[in-house]
Amino acid sequence: MIKTPTKFIALLSGAALLTSSAFAQGVTTDPVGYVSQAFTSGTHLVSSPLFTSIAASGAVGTVSGADVDIAGLPTLTEAHFLLVTSGTAAGQISTVLSTAGDTATLESAIVGLATSDTVKVIKHFNLGDLHAASGNTIPDNTTCTVYNSDGTSDSYFAGVNNWYATEGFALSDDVIVFPGEGVVVGFTGPTTLTFTGLVNVDNIIVPITAGAVNIAGSLSPSAPVGEGSIGDALSTLPDNSTITLYSNDGLLTATGTYFLGAGDWYNTVGFALTDISEAAPGAIVVGPTSTSSAVIPAAYTAAQ
Repeated sequence: MIKTPTKFIALLSGAALLTSSAFAQGVTTDPVGYVSQAFTSGTHLVSSPLFTSIAASGAVGTVSGADVDIAGLPTLTEAHFLLVTSGTAAGQISTVLSTAGDTATLESAIVGLATSDTVKVIKHFNLGDLHAASGNTIPDNTTCTVYNSDGTSDSYFAGVNNWYATEGFALSDDVIVFPGEGVVVGFTGPTTLTFTGLVNVDNIIVPITAGAVNIAGSLSPSAPVGEGSIGDALSTLPDNSTITLYSNDGLLTATGTYFLGAGDWYNTVGFALTDISEAAPGAIVVGPTSTSSAVIPAAYTAAQ
């Protein structure tokens, strides 16, 4: 089942020239763009299609457990994650807990990360970025639910351009939404979100947990069919895993459920072979038969 892509404008032709030129100098430049989508009142699945900013990138100096040295690493005042972009650990991510000089201390050590592998340190998307994407027009009492890998969930509500925890009312703008994941937002009025930033040019490995609600978001603002699609990315999950698509009319009605067999997705009604595609900032719900992971493909490469 293919949904209509969101409006996507990226400086791809210019970006390709920049990237080609930059490679000759040993530096890469990620393409810049924006994605805009209007949401009706009601409940929607929402993911982040673009990266806000990259704080540092380059080859790793030394690796000692969860400590990774990256030349030129700045002091970080907001939550970031480290993404490995080459080597055997390519696609793996870990949140940066702290920085000291050129050393980033990660939430968890990345198995296989080695000296000379390339990495990027990227700002995490958080709930506050949803307000920024709306131009601070998200209606009060809009709700947001974040589902966790342990099967729990956390709920928040919007008030005067901030997010607050439903339990305890703590200010929650800094709650992280990981790349390749989405949230459930219940808008109390029509809202347009316009995301601006960097188009992802690297694969990212996303955990898919059995027994939990997994909301998977494509990293692509377009909706490719076949290779590069969200369905193709999830086709490596165990057989009989499921994908459920939902309507984007605010009613969040299930429009189709599909199961995986030998790397292909089939409609549970009629068993028709189906290509699954979804454009960011949309998302889908995934039910794996066992805990696994999926490689969410880059949205753009210089070869495209």
